[in-house]
Amino acid sequence: MPWNCTVVVYFCSVKINVIMMKKNNLIQTLSFLAVQMEDSETQLINAIAPGTLPEYERPRRRSERRESFVSDEPRYKSEMVDQVVLKNKQLADFLAVTPLQAAIFVAGFAQNVDRKDFDKDNICSFFGIKSMEFLMMRNDFEELVRKRIFLAETTHQFSERNDYIINPQVKEAIFDDKKLDLKTLKAPDFDRYKFVNAVSNLIESRENEKVSSLRLFRQIGPLEKQHKNLTFVKNFLKLNFDVEVRTLFYEVCDDFVTTRDRESDIECILKDIYAETCLRMDVARELKEGEHELQKAGLIEVTQGSMFSDASIVLTDKGKQLFLEEDYDLFSTDNRSQSLIYPDKIAEKSMFYDKEQSEQLELLKENLLEEKFSELQNQLEKLAMPKGVAALFYGLPGTGKTETAMQIARITGRAVCHVDISAAKSCWYGESQKLVKGIFTNYRRLCEKEKQKPILLFNEADALLSSRQNINNASGSSSVAQTENAIQNIILEEMEKLDGILIATTNLTDNLDSAFARRFLFKVEFGQPTVEAKQSIWKSKLGWLPDDDCRALSTKFDFSGGEIDNIIRKVVMEEVLHGTRPTVAKIEELCRHEKIGNGCNGGSIGFQA
Repeated sequence: MPWNCTVVVYFCSVKINVIMMKKNNLIQTLSFLAVQMEDSETQLINAIAPGTLPEYERPRRRSERRESFVSDEPRYKSEMVDQVVLKNKQLADFLAVTPLQAAIFVAGFAQNVDRKDFDKDNICSFFGIKSMEFLMMRNDFEELVRKRIFLAETTHQFSERNDYIINPQVKEAIFDDKKLDLKTLKAPDFDRYKFVNAVSNLIESRENEKVSSLRLFRQIGPLEKQHKNLTFVKNFLKLNFDVEVRTLFYEVCDDFVTTRDRESDIECILKDIYAETCLRMDVARELKEGEHELQKAGLIEVTQGSMFSDASIVLTDKGKQLFLEEDYDLFSTDNRSQSLIYPDKIAEKSMFYDKEQSEQLELLKENLLEEKFSELQNQLEKLAMPKGVAALFYGLPGTGKTETAMQIARITGRAVCHVDISAAKSCWYGESQKLVKGIFTNYRRLCEKEKQKPILLFNEADALLSSRQNINNASGSSSVAQTENAIQNIILEEMEKLDGILIATTNLTDNLDSAFARRFLFKVEFGQPTVEAKQSIWKSKLGWLPDDDCRALSTKFDFSGGEIDNIIRKVVMEEVLHGTRPTVAKIEELCRHEKIGNGCNGGSIGFQA
């Protein structure tokens, strides 16, 4: 081999050896420190961090032979102590920690090599110190946890120990001799979904292992600390809920992503979290009354079943946004609320009013256009007046009250939150008040979510708007009268602080409670349409019918708009059945059968004797 090739090979082999030595340097350092530090008691700790542990003569152990204490020769020569201090300093520089923290890391790393995890007692055992002595090093141990060099181990769900492991990223950097950046340290492969699932596993383990709820809650804090870099955990902790409340929310979040219905059965979730019946019942009462902290914060809501035990807990939009963050859209094919009727879903329909009606409705409609409505609310706020707009549409059935509300919503581009009053009146005493409160709570959330505030439509609200009953003189059950009055008081209070739009329709004409009358800014009466209005309705529906015939039908039959619609539907049936349009005589026959009662005439209204 030529001389120059020999030189090249020589230098290459030297370079490879240097690289291998360098690559193994950290492992060699850790190995050296672990061997020297094990059972070193206070001597090496105090050499590394002077004054950490007090110096005193340690009592003999019964198992140790007396001869082992005869020699006065120190265990460590000064040269060895200096070498330990030097190498420990190199490790501290690599980890970007203090020398004492590096020494604790050595103890933890040595334990982690022999076994999967370690706790504070293992650290004490490694050094040969007492637990009381470790208290002087506790803050440094916690700092390694805070920096995520030590990670809390949650595999042993309800062990009395608080176990830890070395962060796999730190191990990888040591084995590969790579530069370590503490800012990049994180719990491996963990996101908000795995976090809430880890909490759910803890809850399931509590039930399986029959341990107390208190022990469950003790496990949540360390898990949160370990993963507090997660945005979800960080933002949720800012709300300052106690650990019980946080645990419930985490479980509801996990159910949202793991169950088909995206809801939590209220009886099951409370049984899983709370081992103690009394605690379970306390939380159930809070949820039933809408007083739970998560409900007050608008993060969850309870959906009613036939009985409360059949109810479910679901995340509100606010709760979903907190949990899902940028994934919010992935869990909804349509961001529209299922409880709203949007303006593009409302069919356009011609409405006919008299002059007075038209003027009031036009004023209402113009002020509900978004630009004007925002300006109106600003002006009212400056005057310290209620910002909400409430309108009452009252009159006979079938006169267009509900349809008018829907057309106003369509024209102003607002969604409609339609309330079924009968569904809000529960047979369970005390439930109705909570349901009515829930209606307004849900409406406020919808106002926050939607670009334009929806219209809250109380349709056929007769029972809610009638005069309040005297409980002492009420016929029937006084508890029923008390419940009715309580519901009305809730609605009156909510109307007073309304920050949106409320339209109520009722067939009442003379039994409206005066307290409600004061709170409705618009009160529009819907009576039977005039002859001219009825003629316009007939013509708009049956364009092929001559004007004179439309006029004759309008004069002869005193129908509401809804009743005319019924006739039109029957005309369409006749046309479909026979393939030809019915004659005017046939239409008049259909009209005569519209009113209830045998032998009725077109001019009669209502039931016949």
